[in-house]
Amino acid sequence: MRAMGRWIALEVVTWLIAGAVLVLLLSLAIPMSAAVPIGVATAVAIALGSWVRRGRQRLARYRSLDGVDDMTGEEFEDWLGVLFRRGGWLVRHTAASGDFGADLLITQDGVTWVVQAKRQTRPVGVAAVQQAAAARPHYDADRAMVVTNTTFTAQAITLAASAGVVLWDREDVVRQLLGTRSVATGHELR
Repeated sequence: MRAMGRWIALEVVTWLIAGAVLVLLLSLAIPMSAAVPIGVATAVAIALGSWVRRGRQRLARYRSLDGVDDMTGEEFEDWLGVLFRRGGWLVRHTAASGDFGADLLITQDGVTWVVQAKRQTRPVGVAAVQQAAAARPHYDADRAMVVTNTTFTAQAITLAASAGVVLWDREDVVRQLLGTRSVATGHELR
């Protein structure tokens, strides 16, 4: 409990400092009477967003494949991010909306992948493959992948093969991210 109190205190101090710096920078361009509320509101909004994302990531650590079908799309992305990090990957989340076809950017050994995450109740179609293929050059990534909790349509599999997009269905997630073989050691991505 004490560690939690220290963590909260450190977070509050960090965001107070960030807010003060933001107010000072804004005061160079606008009057201080306007800079203070704008700076404080912006710092609070960013802090809350950060805490929400970290809270979802903490919850994702405790979810297994059994709970994946009950997750939202964002929770599925966070869960995959946790699993890739556990496997030794550097993981970066893209914007929640306007992500240009990639939900995660994962990097290991100098190779960067765009990952389009699809948590659905039906097989994933060609649109997801098209999005991942288009995201690869946009993010200057080396490879592209679509990961789902279900399966893929025959058309998606055909397009992925010709577009060079790797597809991971539910069984691949089990084998590659939840199984005994670590993503970081000897997997099919290389």
